[in-house]
Amino acid sequence: MALKPSSSFMKVLLLLAIFSLAPLTLYAMYKRTGGLASDKEMGFQKNLRYALMAGQDGIDLAPLTPWPWIKVCALDNGLSREEVTKVLGFDYKDFDEMHWLPLQAYWTLVFIDKEREASWGMARPVQAVRIPRKDLADLKLPKDAKGVCISRDGRAEISRKSVPVGESPVILTLVSANAD
Repeated sequence: MALKPSSSFMKVLLLLAIFSLAPLTLYAMYKRTGGLASDKEMGFQKNLRYALMAGQDGIDLAPLTPWPWIKVCALDNGLSREEVTKVLGFDYKDFDEMHWLPLQAYWTLVFIDKEREASWGMARPVQAVRIPRKDLADLKLPKDAKGVCISRDGRAEISRKSVPVGESPVILTLVSANAD
């Protein structure tokens, strides 16, 4: 005589299957989007979007950020730890948290503040913000550069290009205040 599983057993089996697949699904979504965005990141992206909609030829990044910083660096995607260290000028300890860095769809702004004393020793506050190329703006770097840094008094120059509907035509170039 063959035993037939009860309906409650089948429901439990179905729930176990769903719960075992959920972590894999979340991991795949996390890796595809580069991870969760912080409140600071989302706030900066919103402020940048509004500044870009103003139609100016350039914008000052300083008023768009609620956190302190003295230098901002723009990084292209796909950089190694060594390349990021070379652009920033120091070893960024949270490099592994920039999950979006390998993705072609994003580039990164890294806001760096001066080093200061903390309860555990010297600390350098750094805020990395991903910028979606398709939704917000693309990045223009000097030829053969992996990234560029400017001081707080620099600006982002804006140019535009023809793109299909649904993509941002904006291209940002970071320019130092003392550049020609």
